[in-house]
Amino acid sequence: MHEKVGTCAECGTTIYCENGFLNGVLSESKTLNCFTCDEQKHQNRVQLSPYQSEWPEAFAREKNAIIQELGDPTIPIEHIGSTSVPNLPAKPIIDILLGVEDLDEFTRYIPPLSQAGYEYVPKPELRTRRFFKKETNTNDTFHLHICEWKGSEWEEKIIFRNYLRANPGSAKAYESLKKQLAETYRERSVYTEKKGPFIQSILDLAYKKG
Repeated sequence: MHEKVGTCAECGTTIYCENGFLNGVLSESKTLNCFTCDEQKHQNRVQLSPYQSEWPEAFAREKNAIIQELGDPTIPIEHIGSTSVPNLPAKPIIDILLGVEDLDEFTRYIPPLSQAGYEYVPKPELRTRRFFKKETNTNDTFHLHICEWKGSEWEEKIIFRNYLRANPGSAKAYESLKKQLAETYRERSVYTEKKGPFIQSILDLAYKKG
């Protein structure tokens, strides 16, 4: 028996039931997805890992590799994001912040960074930073963010990291929120957006304390 039961909520592909088996997936929210779209959704889901002591070491090695290719040992490079906060679960991605004097001249960094394994990923929605990505054959993933040194983007990311490092209670609250959001909002873009109010509240506290 070959019976149409609906269409994929993502791409519109027809979903059939044949001899009791769907050529697709019925989600928890009762929507249908073809196998291709369901696999893509799983790839985009947020998966948090327990804190790994190797994360700071991976950053240090990567920092040295970047400096070697750029040929400038004085360029500001910082470990940011959840992997930079001790004991905080995180997506297993090392976030690196690189500060430059003029963001409009970031293109001159593309060739040397490509030698270090980084691919420039254009993101028009990012106005105050530029994004690079590196994946290794050991499954390590690095995200490199270039922004103006001591500009608002730089300051906010460093202040947020430092506050969580110095305030374990706030780091624990952030951990709880991350776990809740990762379970409720599986897509990374939504997960990131929903963290925004908490991040802003920490920045407000940090600025208030001076």
